[in-house]
Amino acid sequence: MNQLLNESERIVYDICKKSFLSLWCYANPVGKASKELCDILVVCDPDVIIISVKDIRITNSGDISTDWKRWRKRAIDASVKQIYGADKWIEEASHVIRNDGSVAIELPEKKVRRVHRIAVALGDEGKAPIKFGDFGKGFVHVFDKISLEIIMGELDTIEDFIEYLSAKESLYLSGRKTIYQGGEEDLLALYLREGRQFPEKFDLLIIDDNLWEGFKNSEQHRAKKEADQTSYTWDRLIEVLSNDILRGNLEFGPNLTDSELAVRTMARENRFGRRLLGQSLMEFYELARQKKVRSRMVLGNSNVTYVFLAMPHDEDRQYRIAELAGRCFVARGLNQDRKTVVGLAAERYEEGKGFSFDLMYLYKKAWTEEDQKQMKYAQAEFRYFSNPIFQKTHGDEYPQKEE
Repeated sequence: MNQLLNESERIVYDICKKSFLSLWCYANPVGKASKELCDILVVCDPDVIIISVKDIRITNSGDISTDWKRWRKRAIDASVKQIYGADKWIEEASHVIRNDGSVAIELPEKKVRRVHRIAVALGDEGKAPIKFGDFGKGFVHVFDKISLEIIMGELDTIEDFIEYLSAKESLYLSGRKTIYQGGEEDLLALYLREGRQFPEKFDLLIIDDNLWEGFKNSEQHRAKKEADQTSYTWDRLIEVLSNDILRGNLEFGPNLTDSELAVRTMARENRFGRRLLGQSLMEFYELARQKKVRSRMVLGNSNVTYVFLAMPHDEDRQYRIAELAGRCFVARGLNQDRKTVVGLAAERYEEGKGFSFDLMYLYKKAWTEEDQKQMKYAQAEFRYFSNPIFQKTHGDEYPQKEE
């Protein structure tokens, strides 16, 4: 629910939903004594993102130094205080509490939980210098509207976004001297240009104010954006499945949690991984439409095995579910270094006919001799990947233009 959001909070919430999906974004969740915990909470195991939003206009007293100081106190310091309070409550909490008082998703276990703190300071119109860092109780990222839109537009998956937050925090905590002449977007350009990391060996790092413009307009960046169009096939699939989960339309799984785990696993893929998976998915369904293939295993860049299954419209759906489960089990045995399998089944495409999805999530930490026997039986009896042809997705994140 987000009916309690004011205009500035809604701006940030909509940006988050676009990147993180409504399934894991909570607006105005409740904390201690049923009071608002923070403006937006994002939970995607093992990560928790606490976001506080303040929309404060800069006054014009004639003394710019005093105006900036007052603005930072109301726009940044107030957010930091709320974030630290939320962090303290989350430390002892087990579940998210929605703004209507209902219990939502379980918080990640403490031993693996990673908390990221973000203050969004609006209203400065890009004029005030932004201060970020450790304000006494943990590192806080501070974005204005311009930097937030650029960063979350460029890092528009939760995996890409969190990797950047973690790298930036590590750079700050390293204690090495860094001078910021540009904005957050220029720091982002350096991070992307260096292969999604910051330089490690330096005495003094100066972040210039033209890095982002140069990177954004480069041929390298344009080629990536063009190649990334395929990745949004994966995004659209995730959104369809998320909506089905929210409406309770998915028929597979003993409970909702299994479906959520499958979609969350799919959503943990970064933009480059989604590009490769989207391409594989489209190729598979085209071959399935031509009746050249029934199922396929895909090994993406993450440590997950994906199983795609497409069957004729007239085949029984319960049989399709059973076959998907069997194929996921065999896929787990054939890729013993990958403990997680996500399966997706649908009808072959036929013009004028609808479609439905079945979703499977399988996590199996250990593979036993009995499992191996069952796998061999399924291969021999049902021909599930009996003679597997493995497809390992690959490519360049920044494709080189052919001469």
